[in-house]
Amino acid sequence: MTQHLGSRGRRARLAILISIIALAATAAVIALIVRHSRRETAVVTVEGATGRPAIHLALGKVRAPLPYRIVSFHRGRADKRLIRLASELGFNGVQFQIEGSTVNGIKDFAKRDANEHLVDFCHRLGMQVTVWVHELSDLPPPWSPDSLGELTPDNAQLWQLLDERYEWVLRDELPNVDGVCLTVVETQDRATDTGMLLKLCGLLRAKCDKYHKSLQVRTFVWYPEEFHDVMAAVNQLPPDQIIMSKCVPQDWNLRGMFAGEIGGVGGRPQIIEYDVAGEYFRRNAVANCMPDLLKKHFDYEMGQHISGICVRVDREDDSVLHQPNEVNLWTLAMLAGGASDNLDEIWHAWATNRFGAAAADGVVRALKPTGDVVSEMLNIGPFSFGDTRQFPPIGDEDVFGQLHQNWWWDPATYGAIHDRAEIGEPGFTADVAAAKQRAKATAAQCLTDLDLVRDKLAPEDYEILKTRLITNEVQLAFRAPMALAVLHYRQMMNAGDAKSRAAADSALQVDLQQVREAAKMPLGEAETIPWLGQSWRVGPPDDYWPDAIDAWAYRMEQLRQGIDPRPLTPRQRAFAKMHLDGPAADGVPPKSLKESKAPNVPGGYENVPSNN
Repeated sequence: MTQHLGSRGRRARLAILISIIALAATAAVIALIVRHSRRETAVVTVEGATGRPAIHLALGKVRAPLPYRIVSFHRGRADKRLIRLASELGFNGVQFQIEGSTVNGIKDFAKRDANEHLVDFCHRLGMQVTVWVHELSDLPPPWSPDSLGELTPDNAQLWQLLDERYEWVLRDELPNVDGVCLTVVETQDRATDTGMLLKLCGLLRAKCDKYHKSLQVRTFVWYPEEFHDVMAAVNQLPPDQIIMSKCVPQDWNLRGMFAGEIGGVGGRPQIIEYDVAGEYFRRNAVANCMPDLLKKHFDYEMGQHISGICVRVDREDDSVLHQPNEVNLWTLAMLAGGASDNLDEIWHAWATNRFGAAAADGVVRALKPTGDVVSEMLNIGPFSFGDTRQFPPIGDEDVFGQLHQNWWWDPATYGAIHDRAEIGEPGFTADVAAAKQRAKATAAQCLTDLDLVRDKLAPEDYEILKTRLITNEVQLAFRAPMALAVLHYRQMMNAGDAKSRAAADSALQVDLQQVREAAKMPLGEAETIPWLGQSWRVGPPDDYWPDAIDAWAYRMEQLRQGIDPRPLTPRQRAFAKMHLDGPAADGVPPKSLKESKAPNVPGGYENVPSNN
């Protein structure tokens, strides 16, 4: 019996052992499948290969790398290939911009991260992750029964709500991020008042310290008076508080002055924001290679002892990956990483990686002038030609009033030239015309130089570069005479005598004829080609709408003849009746632009750009 039980026990133990072996084998197979699946995913998305040679930069060669070297992605989305490229270029941080509602934006990013594992991917590359928050956001409206009342530093309900919100953000919703970045405008209620901002920064800093996160505070505002209030708060923050500022005042402008707060934060660590994705610069439609401009800003900032950079690399569905504009990312990477201070070295490092050693010199020659071409395309003297995200304004609209224009932020330097621009002063207009003509010749030379290196390029790369350079040329072909038409119209409206008025009118007619001719360029057939893991539209120029160009010329012709192409709103009609000579009917223009700027600016000067 004992022997029988022993045999039965051995058999039981054997059965258990076999089961364990079977389970282990099954687990091994499952693990193998999972690992294989992960490898397949890695090849396609996680590893994010660019399809180009590996990059090996020697950081710290000319200076110690800046502590903060961040790339920034719009609306919490990101291409992992671009994150990996940034890592290879020496960037050590990734920032996800969230716009509008903080609560909904955080929820959306958390959901995206759960699906795409963006934060984990960045961490595996050794990159810290920060996420934007907007305050004051997502508060009960003042008419609501739940209204919190007046938003003040003493409003206990408000601060209790925000305290609970950041417990939720940092403890529950995004515990895996490394920090938050506070922006205080373009939200439900601005937090630009000095006392409010100090209280808000104190609350967020305490929460970030509690959860071992970093806090960055942005100085971006809309108005000069807000700027003074924000800077008053900044200079009362702890000495180790990280501050983030744009390289230009307010918003992006290729001819923007240096932002006034750079170096003005009391020795606190300061990160400078750049946009190489070109939200205001026609994005990927154009070749806008601007290493010279970027180095000009960077060198100034280094003189102010900055601690880092944050570079925007995408916008909506556009990013700099594989684009001619990718050289801008390389420029800031190599400067901030201390890999080089030499622009020729930077240009050739990028061009060799992207196009190969044989083609590099020729590509550099063709693309080097494009930053100047695009700058001239989108500007009138030191001012942008309206809001350059949109189609150009006509002659009596708000051409120079956007908040990113230099004269808002430094009237002592730019006020007088702004006055000349507003009236189309003849000397100012002549200088603009000469600059446009030089840019036109440069744009044509870029295409000639590209053809010289055609046989050293892959056919796909040649077509991509040619399309971008044709777009530069065509954009300049219609935007240049539009700019001059605006100036000549203003010159005509402000002329002091009949002879001057007739001369301006004659010049305006020539401008409008050139605009119409620019709408008749042969387009050809567009082709979509696959290259480097994405689709490219090549052939005809991008961002070119002949009907819109013709319509612009038609509306300007109506203005020239004294017919306002826009029906007056009741507000505008009332203003005109009060301020012009006699009652104004639809279609009757003001006698002088200076006399009645407001009724001809849709929405008035308070209709300012909104973009962070």
